Amino acid sequence: MRKKNKISFLMNSSTELLYYYITAPVKLSEWFADNVISIGNRYIFTWYNYDETCFLIKKKPYQYVRYKWEQDVDNKYYFEFFFKKNNLTKNVYLKITDFAIKTEIKKYKMWWKNRIKKLKNITKV
Repeated sequence: MRKKNKISFLMNSSTELLYYYITAPVKLSEWFADNVISIGNRYIFTWYNYDETCFLIKKKPYQYVRYKWEQDVDNKYYFEFFFKKNNLTKNVYLKITDFAIKTEIKKYKMWWKNRIKKLKNITKV
């Protein structure tokens, strides 16, 4: 049984740019996986010559994107990128929701921190 996890990051870029980097295969290949191709709403991510397929199941431009791994099609698990802009400070936060086995939560959070660090370096404004 996996547990829902949320992690939030202060970003140095606009929601428009971030949206592009989490939906465009060529941009996902820069920070999320070694290679990404898409066919419609189907995305194939490659890490170290190993492919994993997921589906873009829900999106609202510049607000959120939700993906579901192929092996999770028949259950409630997904991963989501949600953008929150503070109108007062103009800060943009990227909030990620993912599911992990309780004993692997720390590992998953570290993985996300490393991915987002790379994304921040690429999208600096």
